[in-house]
Amino acid sequence: MKLTPYEQDMINGKHGESKRIAMEKLVEFGVAVDAKEMVKLSNVHYGTCTLMPRSTPEYSKYELGQTPLIERFIEMGTRVTEDPTCIVSTDPLFLQLDKYDEQGYPWNHRRYKMPKVIYDAVVRGYNECKKMGMVLSQSCTPQFNTVIPKMGEYVVSVESSYAAYINSILGARANRENTVTLLYAAITGVHPKYGTMLDENRRAQVIFELADEVKENLFDPADWAALGAAMAIKSNNRVPAVLNLPRPLTNEAAKLLTGCASPGMNDPMLHLIGLSPESPTLEAAFGGKVPKDVEKFTITLADVKEIYQMLCSAKNEKVDIVHVGCPHLTYYEIRQIARLIEGKKVNKNVYFWAQTDTPSYYLARHHGEAQVIEKAGGKIFHSTCFGLLPLRDWGSDLNIATNSFKQIKLFGGQGQGWMFGAMPDLINAALTGKFVSTRWK
Repeated sequence: MKLTPYEQDMINGKHGESKRIAMEKLVEFGVAVDAKEMVKLSNVHYGTCTLMPRSTPEYSKYELGQTPLIERFIEMGTRVTEDPTCIVSTDPLFLQLDKYDEQGYPWNHRRYKMPKVIYDAVVRGYNECKKMGMVLSQSCTPQFNTVIPKMGEYVVSVESSYAAYINSILGARANRENTVTLLYAAITGVHPKYGTMLDENRRAQVIFELADEVKENLFDPADWAALGAAMAIKSNNRVPAVLNLPRPLTNEAAKLLTGCASPGMNDPMLHLIGLSPESPTLEAAFGGKVPKDVEKFTITLADVKEIYQMLCSAKNEKVDIVHVGCPHLTYYEIRQIARLIEGKKVNKNVYFWAQTDTPSYYLARHHGEAQVIEKAGGKIFHSTCFGLLPLRDWGSDLNIATNSFKQIKLFGGQGQGWMFGAMPDLINAALTGKFVSTRWK
């Protein structure tokens, strides 16, 4: 691989043993993926860190793959790159740390409480990451509050929906990476250039055009999740170019639409023609002339309706949990929830959980939406991810309702019944204990 003088100095040990080890491993990985050079990163989005001994009984349920590796660097007193142009941010934890003992949250409810040994391991991981110099965002949507990569910059991320947003909306170049090379990248500030960092892997390969009936009827955040799911399924792991999108595109629409790439496609990339910075035209998305034999789909309302139906696997209307916030809710989504639930009461047999990032949580608390949700009997929380919990331990007799394609696709195979719906129907399910979809009737 071709290395810059600074990269060569790192591998030669001139900037310390930690950087030498990390750089050496990145070069090995780069050779394996046939990368020709490294790229300088503006952001490394690292995974949650739960530090526990391998002998811990719950180790296999909660260890996400990086403990042995990061502990080695912790013992060495390693710090992440101190280059001010590269931010090392972090993904969600298993729980909101200051709410561990409060009942009614996903980590502490009638069927389950996170073991104390895991809580202690999360706290230790949090503190060690802080010592290493990481920015503790604990968010799957850092693009809304922590770091906003710009056109042409390079990013590596443990969170695939974030990588898709970067590639599709911001025009930066991001790979969804593994927790091992992410740590090496956090220490060095560089990563092998491959995958969707390369021009040839970013070009569109299939075309989707929204029928006018779809363009004119995308009202609820769930509609955008369903639209993304319809395209992801039909794309068959090809990078899509999307025509006839409504303008302007809200942050919420962009978040849920690009989030389809997380569970539905190999490459975290969509060309939203006229919206994506590098795709002002269809020709630009294809890197030149559009191939004559390119496959083209028209997305109709029937396609969107089919996704709503397909994502519902529950065998009855009874709902036990309503969860929203995958990816994390924006403040505007929290406002929508507060308007719908204000003055009402969540059914005593239902958990209503609203999950967001830390800045949005405190904004909602400052302006009162959080209190509205809590007064109604719901829970609003931050810093965590519902999907990180061992849902398989909760039993297979639960029905969970959400508006997230990503959540059902990634976490829906652990025995529970799932329901997919628009926000008004989800709120109604939380109030009545029964889920009835009215969005596309």
